[in-house]
Amino acid sequence: MELLIQNKQQVRFRSGETIFKQNTGSSHILCFRSGMAKVYVEGDNNKNLIVKIAKDSEMIVSGGFFSESIRPFTVAAVTEVECCFIDSVRIVDLLFSNLGFARAFLEKYHLQSQQMFNTLVLLNQKYMPGKVAITLLRLKNEVFKTNPFHIPFSRQELADMSAMTKESFVRVLSEFKDSGLVSTHGKTIEILDEKGLTDLSRNG
Repeated sequence: MELLIQNKQQVRFRSGETIFKQNTGSSHILCFRSGMAKVYVEGDNNKNLIVKIAKDSEMIVSGGFFSESIRPFTVAAVTEVECCFIDSVRIVDLLFSNLGFARAFLEKYHLQSQQMFNTLVLLNQKYMPGKVAITLLRLKNEVFKTNPFHIPFSRQELADMSAMTKESFVRVLSEFKDSGLVSTHGKTIEILDEKGLTDLSRNG
């Protein structure tokens, strides 16, 4: 811990600011202290796919950490974010000198990669109602862990989480409201029928 603290760079980002940029060199690991950020892949024609929401105490490893590599995604602050940049070289030193640290770190890195991969697979296999259901359930159960929940995201960002256009996302969300699955009040969403949403996330 002392080795890492001696070389960390602590930075604050305002909402909307880019923390990591896709296709740039990767030399640091990002550790969140507070706030929330979106991790997304930038596609053609300004189409983005949000693959993860990062928040308090999480760690983001972008690209390889054994050598200089290219970041495969962009990370941008959704709220005000306070985070630390840790030189990957220091992490590599610890991986070779501390077996317990190496095991825990690699497990964390694998979990991050697996979560993003699962997101891509799930969204690719679902129709629009299933995609929206997956997004809403993840926000409730994994990001905010409460119901109802207040979202700091725009409708476009919610659509980017669902691999949809904003217009399609808004239309499906409206259908969910009419069906009694959810209710919305401004930027507050409440899930009224979690079983119904879960069924849609599996079969929709």
